[in-house]
Amino acid sequence: MKRNRAMLTVASAMFKAFIEPEESELDREEMIQARVAQSSGIGSYNETDFIMFNGIEKVRPFADMLRNADDALEDSIHGEPDFDLELHWKGGVMAQYHLWLGQKQQPSNLMDVTHRHLIYRVSGDMTNRLIQVLAVDE
Repeated sequence: MKRNRAMLTVASAMFKAFIEPEESELDREEMIQARVAQSSGIGSYNETDFIMFNGIEKVRPFADMLRNADDALEDSIHGEPDFDLELHWKGGVMAQYHLWLGQKQQPSNLMDVTHRHLIYRVSGDMTNRLIQVLAVDE
């Protein structure tokens, strides 16, 4: 009886992993919230006027952005960032980024606020998703 129950549990877990791979992957990342604000500039963070995104579907674009970002080739970015992002995970882990949002089909840049030497490039396709999620007019 216990063996049958164990086999059923394993089969159920495998079925769920194959049927819902994206949700399972995002659940394991455990990102629970994204806060987005008009940027205050490099080195500072706008903590007052932000829009909050909560739940798996709402934070998915931000999780995808981090998952698919590549190291940028440039050592620095010129100009001021467009947005400040604050991303929260279960367990109280938090990270802040500056986002230079590109034009449609153009890459965007992302900088870790506390480690300014960490600069990432976000693809043009991901820029399109962010433009849509953030309701930015071109």
